Amino acid sequence: MGDMPIFAFILLGIMVFVFAAISFMFFLIDHRDKLYTFDDDAIINSDSFVCEFKRIGGTKYEHTSVKLTLSPDKKASLEYSSKPSEGARTVKQETEAPPELALKLRELYKEHCIPVLSDCDKRDDINGDEPVSSVTYSAAGKSYTIDSEQILPQNSAELIGNIEQLLMSYVK
Repeated sequence: MGDMPIFAFILLGIMVFVFAAISFMFFLIDHRDKLYTFDDDAIINSDSFVCEFKRIGGTKYEHTSVKLTLSPDKKASLEYSSKPSEGARTVKQETEAPPELALKLRELYKEHCIPVLSDCDKRDDINGDEPVSSVTYSAAGKSYTIDSEQILPQNSAELIGNIEQLLMSYVK
């Protein structure tokens, strides 16, 4: 009988330790954007990268793509392709973009920590009548994509729309 309180105390200690470990793990998952370092990030550190916005699907099956390519010689080019509905004529356009656009896109990438956002879960309330918007950053064999079907944090909820506006402002 005398051993029961000691056993209960040890069991309680183990349970508290397990609870603390699980809580710490969830804390790290929720704050992983603050733990991510851009030291070895290919998109931030490479001379060239690609950022592409796409809107695909919906009831009219529209397809819009705006792709910025920054080359190693610091020249930026923009490719635009749009087909507003099924059966419509596809409009294509290529133009030169200012290198500042690439800097702005990299700032958004870093500010919102796109590698962490790309791991966000999908939403349950997806509407098949609306097109899916996505943004893909890629460089040196690494690629990160976020899309409108993901649950993005409140401070990044408008990120895809902001990138679309930024890219579309250079389409003539």
